[in-house]
Amino acid sequence: MNLYSTSTDWNSSSQCYWTMDYSPAVWSSAPPQEMICSICSDKAEGYHFGAISCAACGAFFRRSVSDQKVYSCSNRQCNITHDPTKRGGSCRFCRFLKCVTSGMMPQDVKAKRTSSSSQNSQSLHKTMNPSSVQLIDEILMFRHRLAAERQHFEVMPSSANRTTLILSMHREFEMLRRVCLGCPFFVQITEHLHIPFVETGSKMMNDPLEDILLLLYVFEACLQTGARGGLQLDRLVLPNMLHVDLSDIAFNEFLECDIQTNIDPFRHIQDAFGNLVRNISRLIQPANFDEPILCILLYKCMTETIPINYRHRFAEVNRDSLLTDLNRVDSMAFRSIQDAAPLIHHGTHRFKEAIANLS
Repeated sequence: MNLYSTSTDWNSSSQCYWTMDYSPAVWSSAPPQEMICSICSDKAEGYHFGAISCAACGAFFRRSVSDQKVYSCSNRQCNITHDPTKRGGSCRFCRFLKCVTSGMMPQDVKAKRTSSSSQNSQSLHKTMNPSSVQLIDEILMFRHRLAAERQHFEVMPSSANRTTLILSMHREFEMLRRVCLGCPFFVQITEHLHIPFVETGSKMMNDPLEDILLLLYVFEACLQTGARGGLQLDRLVLPNMLHVDLSDIAFNEFLECDIQTNIDPFRHIQDAFGNLVRNISRLIQPANFDEPILCILLYKCMTETIPINYRHRFAEVNRDSLLTDLNRVDSMAFRSIQDAAPLIHHGTHRFKEAIANLS
């Protein structure tokens, strides 16, 4: 099945693209209502990056993302309503946070960005070998399955603490294990793998699939952090939309410690979380990888993570063939993947050590 078709059948698992609406226009004599900026409540000019906003807030959001600004605020509840008499402007952290919560999407920002790929999804589909396209389709279906399973999770508080983080990771790992072991794509890259049932209350890191599950978790967290403005807000956004703020005061709350508690003994945990935001998400956000490129990056990382005694004998052959094919049609995307993969492996290792000290 081709996941890059232009099918508009929403019941299909195929990837769909925006199409023009050619329905007849409906004209009304009623005067249009004045639009209000969803960020500062000033007069809006239309949609900017996915939200109704004024030109000033749109420009602020674009600069914040394209320049990879990082903001901070101790209050985090500042009033950002437009006030022409006020000098100095609004709190930039709270303004950017309102941009994101109002629907602005960092991945829509293109200014000052050098694309990691010279081709889009459809051109890659036309120029890569059929075997590569089929493999990318299988990985894409796997990612779609994971996203669909996350839709069934209970809504949890948006700000995580150590208790809710560990609880959410148990749920995530149970889902990942179930999807992986029932997925033909995953079976094709592993062999001699017999996984016993793991009780919910047992220690998470005793799972025989721990490394691959952690990789999938970290990979998605880095993508969500970039897509949800975590780089600018200095927060790690987790796959289920929980987030961990990395400022000292907020991290104390995450650790469920008193505000006077010295967090130096936990600094390595804070640094491990920060590494995912400040190194991996910082690399991924401006690159704006298309979905097929993300699939190739994930496949490379997964096949390198699976222990050699459990790795299918054709997994490395298929990976090398896929990367060679990508390098042939898009050398820029190939180099970006080669740069990102070691950072993801290193970040996963540090995150594993941090979680072991939290459990």
